[in-house]
Amino acid sequence: MTDKSPSRQTLADYQTDYQQLSDDSLPQSLGFSARLNMLWDLAGIAPLQNEGRVLAVLGLNSNWKESEVRGWLQRDVLPPRLELHNMVKFLVAQLDDTADCEHWEAFISYGSPVVSSPISAKVYRADSIRREIAAMIFARITEQYGIAPATYNADQAFHRCISLMQKFNIYEAQDFQAGHLEPFKRVMFPENS
Repeated sequence: MTDKSPSRQTLADYQTDYQQLSDDSLPQSLGFSARLNMLWDLAGIAPLQNEGRVLAVLGLNSNWKESEVRGWLQRDVLPPRLELHNMVKFLVAQLDDTADCEHWEAFISYGSPVVSSPISAKVYRADSIRREIAAMIFARITEQYGIAPATYNADQAFHRCISLMQKFNIYEAQDFQAGHLEPFKRVMFPENS
């Protein structure tokens, strides 16, 4: 092992270290598409993903190609930095006045826990699609595990569900899988676990 103290490192040592640590391509940003679709959902200006979102988004900019937009919305492919910035700026402008464009851009790129979620409770309340999915999850868990209404605080459990959906990148009903049941139960209903 080489001595890494600054006085003993040469420029050639740093060049070697740099080459060894360098990646050939950027790592995939897992969950990017789900987070980007969530912002499109919240902005409410394009159809749902399974109802023609790609073509609607494609119509906003004649320079975009369908394969690029599909990559952004379906395969966790990040657009060029300026395209992402402009897209997020446009979408955030459709939200309320308190939305922070830079925070959203960082969140969409990296997700939590690297970047905290910019989604306020007010935005979640306004998002009927997400609330419907949370209600479906809530009903499924209480039925599956036989959790009686008198044993939990419904508002707290619902808020926990919404928060956990964001952490698990659950933005559409098909994103919720059987393997999510137990973790959601433990977080939503800790008094029943």
